[in-house]
Amino acid sequence: MDDNNLSVAASTELAQQHSPFILGNTKEIGIQELSEMLTPVFSRDNVETISHVEGISTVLDAVGTYFDGEDINTPLVRVSHELKLRNRFGMGKLVENLRPEDSDSYYQRMMAMIEIPSISANINGSICHLQVCLVRNYADCNLLGNSSQKQLWKLSVGFLNTVCVNGLIRSEDGCNFNIKITNTADLYKYTLELLQHYDYKQHLDEMRRLNDTYIDLSTLAQFLGRARMVSQMPTKMKTELGIPEFILPEAQINQMIRDYYTDENFGGFGNRISAWQFYMLLTNYKNNYIDVSLERSANAYTVSKGIAAAVNQESDEWSWFIS
Repeated sequence: MDDNNLSVAASTELAQQHSPFILGNTKEIGIQELSEMLTPVFSRDNVETISHVEGISTVLDAVGTYFDGEDINTPLVRVSHELKLRNRFGMGKLVENLRPEDSDSYYQRMMAMIEIPSISANINGSICHLQVCLVRNYADCNLLGNSSQKQLWKLSVGFLNTVCVNGLIRSEDGCNFNIKITNTADLYKYTLELLQHYDYKQHLDEMRRLNDTYIDLSTLAQFLGRARMVSQMPTKMKTELGIPEFILPEAQINQMIRDYYTDENFGGFGNRISAWQFYMLLTNYKNNYIDVSLERSANAYTVSKGIAAAVNQESDEWSWFIS
C-alpha cells in the first residue's frame, strides 16, 4: 500500500482528463448515458445480448468481491463505432427530415478500465496502480443468429502507470482474450478466475528487473528497423526464422521513435535507455482501436522482456530483432 494513495489517485484522475487510457477514434461516456442506449438483439429469437453496462457491472462486482476492502474507482469507459437505427417515429421519413428523436443508437465497441489505487507500487519513480480492463465488440457476435451462441469478451488485469497512463499487462497470466459466454454469471466466474491466477507481485518484480538492462542506441536502431521488416515479411519466412509473435503496427513503432527524442519521462535523447524505458516507449501509443488494444499491450510486454533477455544473452528467442 502507498500512504499517498489519495493524492496520487487525485493526480491520476486529473491526468486522465488530459490523457485517456486509449484514444483511437473513441469517446468517453458515462455509465448512465451508456445504459440509456439501445441493446442489440439476436434477430432470430429477438433476445437481447448482454449489454455493455451489464458486462461492466458484472466485472466491477467481481473486482469488488476479490479486492474487498480496497479502494476501487468508478469505471472509466470509452466507446467507438456508433450504429444508428431508426425507431418507430422515424419510419418512412427521408433522411433530411429525420430529427434526433427519430433514431436511437448503440456503440459497437466498448472498453472499460477499473482502477484500484490502493494497490500501488513505485517503479523507477513511476507510481503504478492495479487496474482491470474489459473489452467488448459486438462485431464478434452474429446478431443475425439466435441467443444460443456465445458472446466474446476480453479481460485483463495489470497496472496503470500514472505518469503516462500506459496500461501494463502481463501476457502470461494477466489476460483472457477468449471469454465466450451466454450470461453474466459466467463472466463473473471468469473474472474471478483471472484475478485468482494473476500474480501481481511477480509482475512487479519482472517490471522492476527491466531497469537492470540497458539498450544502447545502435541496438535500439536495429530493433526499430527489424520491427518494420516483420510486418511485411511472408509468413513462411517468419516460420523458417523462428520469429516469435509480433503484432505491433508500424504506427506504434514510429511513435516509439518520436517519443525516444521527445518524451520527458522515458526518452533517451540520443543516449542509451533501460529496458523499462523501452517498455514505456513501446506502450505510449494509444491510437490502437478498442478491439486490438489489449492484445497489443500484452504483446508489448512480451517484446520488452524478450529484447531484454536477448541483450543479456539469456535467451535467443528475440535475438533476430537486434542482430
